[in-house]
Amino acid sequence: MLNHLHDFSSIVRALDQRFSISVTGRDGIILYVNDRFCTLCKYEQEEIIGQKHSLFDSGMHPDDYFDEMWHMLERGQVWQSELHNRAKDGSIYSIHATVVPIQDKNGRLAKFLSIDVDITDKVQAESALKQALKNEFQTTARHLQNAVFKYRKNEDGQIVLTMLEGKLLEKMGLAADWSDKSQLRDIVSKQASTYISGYVERAFTGEQVNFEVNILHFSLLVHLSPLFEGEKVAEVIGTATDITERKETERQVQKMAHYDDLTGLANRRQFQKKLDEALSSSSRYNQSFALMFLDLDRFKNVNDTLGHNTGDLLLSKVAARLQNCIRGTDTAARLGGDEYAILLPAISRESAQRIAERIQEELSHCFLIENLDIFISTSIGISMFPEDGLDAETLIRAADAAMYFAKESGKNTYRFFTTDLHRDMSNKMMLEREMHRALEEKLFHLYYQPQIDMGTNQLIGVEALIRWNHPKMGSVSPAEFIPLAEETGLILPIGTWVMETACAQNKAWQEAGLPPVCVSVNVSLRQFMQVDFAEQVERILERTGLSPEWLTIEITESMTADVAHALQILDRLRSIGIQVSIDDFGTGYSSLSYLSRFPITKLKIDQSFVRDLTENRQAIVKAIIDLAQNLNLKVIAEGVESNEQAKLLLALNCTEAQGYLYAKPLSPEEIEKRLSKC
Repeated sequence: MLNHLHDFSSIVRALDQRFSISVTGRDGIILYVNDRFCTLCKYEQEEIIGQKHSLFDSGMHPDDYFDEMWHMLERGQVWQSELHNRAKDGSIYSIHATVVPIQDKNGRLAKFLSIDVDITDKVQAESALKQALKNEFQTTARHLQNAVFKYRKNEDGQIVLTMLEGKLLEKMGLAADWSDKSQLRDIVSKQASTYISGYVERAFTGEQVNFEVNILHFSLLVHLSPLFEGEKVAEVIGTATDITERKETERQVQKMAHYDDLTGLANRRQFQKKLDEALSSSSRYNQSFALMFLDLDRFKNVNDTLGHNTGDLLLSKVAARLQNCIRGTDTAARLGGDEYAILLPAISRESAQRIAERIQEELSHCFLIENLDIFISTSIGISMFPEDGLDAETLIRAADAAMYFAKESGKNTYRFFTTDLHRDMSNKMMLEREMHRALEEKLFHLYYQPQIDMGTNQLIGVEALIRWNHPKMGSVSPAEFIPLAEETGLILPIGTWVMETACAQNKAWQEAGLPPVCVSVNVSLRQFMQVDFAEQVERILERTGLSPEWLTIEITESMTADVAHALQILDRLRSIGIQVSIDDFGTGYSSLSYLSRFPITKLKIDQSFVRDLTENRQAIVKAIIDLAQNLNLKVIAEGVESNEQAKLLLALNCTEAQGYLYAKPLSPEEIEKRLSKC
C-alpha cells in the first residue's frame, strides 16, 4: 500500500523499464501505461488511456472475478492473480498481476498501480504439457519454454532422473546433453538438491506438490505430478517455471509497502508495525523505550530557493546521518515531507537524550549538495514508554507535541514530553474545540475602536476587533485564541466571518442615515496568502452591499515578504477600490524600495513607539511620518493613551490616532450613538 501520492511517480519510474505497468483511477479509467504494457496488448497508448480494462476482456474470467480485488484494494491490501487478456489482434496473452492500492492523505483509495509479468510462455507450457500427456511427451517438452522432467525408481528403489527437457535449460547454462550429471551438480547446490529430493519423495507417495526453489540467480516454481499404474506411482512428472521476474516484482512491492522510496527508511506503515511490536515486548518484559519525532527547521526555504531536487537529496542525506546516530536495534522512519521518527527500544531516558544530542550534533554539520554547502537543523520531540503513554496513539501524540514545543522554544533543540506540556496540549485541544463551537453557535462578536482626526476630534473610521465571551470561561483574550486559530487553520473561517460581519455592520450604519466612515479589518498571513483572497473580499462586498471605498484591509509588514504575491493581491484590491493599510509599521523589515511600489494608502505607527515617546523614538516616528508624506500616504498612530502623547504626535505632523485617550473598543450600538452626534 502506498500512503503518499507524492512518492508515487518516482516508484513508477523505477519499475517502468522492467515491468509492464498501468495506473488506473478509482473509477476504473486507465490513466497511464508504459511501453511494455503496449507491447503485450498490441494497442497504442492513445488507444488505451481513458478506457477501462474491459478493453482487454478475453471472456475467460467469471463476472465476479474482480470483486475480491476491489474489496482488498479498498482495505489497503495488495491483490495478486493470474489474468488472461485479449490483445488487439485477438490473441490471448497471460500475465501475473500485482495490484497495489495508492491512498490519498485521508487513507481512501485514490488509484491503483498494476505491475504485470508476462507469463504467456508459462501458461502455454502448462497447456502443452497437458496435451503432451496425451501425445508424444518428450518431443513436445523439448520445445517448451520451461523445463520438463521425469523421475522413476530403479530396481534398487532409488529415485533417478530419466528426462530433462525444455528451453529453460539453455537459459540456465545446461547443454542439451543433460545426462552429464556433473553439469547438474555444478548448477544445483547440495542444499538445493536435498531440498528438491524431499518434495520428490512426497510426490512418489501420490501427492501433488508445488514448491519454489532458487538455483543460481533463478527463482523457479516447481510442480510435481505423480503418474499412476494402477494404485502405484510409476513416475513423477515435473515442470519448472522461471518466476525470477515475478519474485523481483514481489520484492519491489514489499519494499514499496514498508519502506520509503526516497530515503530507504521505514515508512509510516512499517514504523507503526515496529511500534506495536515494541509496545508488546516492553509490556511483557517491563522495559522502557523512547519515541522521537523530528522535523527539519526551515526546510521549506531549501525547497523554495534551491528546488525540490536539491530538497530530495538533502532528505536522503539526513536519513543516512540519522542511521549513523542510532543503534542496530533502533528503527528510523520517514513519515512524509521533512518529518522523521525514530523508535528506540529498551532504552533509558538518559540514553535517549544522548542519542538526541548526537543527532543534533551530526545534523549541524554542513551538507555538500551539488557543490553547495547547505546547513540545516532539527527540532526533536521525545516521549517515553510507559511514563508518557501506554498505547501507540498516545505516545505519538506526546512526541509530536514535544516536537512542536521544541520548535516554539527556538528550534534546533530537543524536548521531552512533560505533564505541563500535556496540560498545555489539552488546553489547546479544548480551546480548538470551543472555537469550532463558537463559530457554529455564533458566539464571536465584534467591537469597533474609533479612529479620530486629532485636529477636529471627529470620528473618521473604526477598526473591527473580535471578541469572545465564552459562557463558562468568560472573556477569552484574542491574544490567547488568535495564535491557535492561525496554527490550526481556523483563522480562515474566523477571518471571513469578521470581514463579512464588519462590512454588513458598516452598511447597516449607512442605511440608518449615519455619516459614512471607513471600517478597518485585520487579515492574517494565511488569509492573505490565498491566491483568491482579493476575489473573496470582492464577493463579501457584493453580498453585504458595502461600497469598496468604505473598507480598509490592514496587513502587516511580514505579509509583503513574498513581493510578487503581495503586489498581485494588493494591485487587485486597489483596482476594486479597497484601501490598504500596513499595521504595526516600524516593527518589521519592509524594503523601502518595495514599499514605494505597493499600492497602499496608510501606515499605522505601532503602539510600542507611541507608548514611550523618548527623543530616539520621536525621531523614529518622525522618520515614518516623513516617509509616508513623501509616498503620499496617510498616517495613524495606535495606542494613544495620554494628552502628552497626542500633543507630541501632532507636533510631528501625525493627525490621526486611535487609543484609550479617545475611546476604548465600543459595541455597534455605542458606535451608532457616536456617529449620530457627528
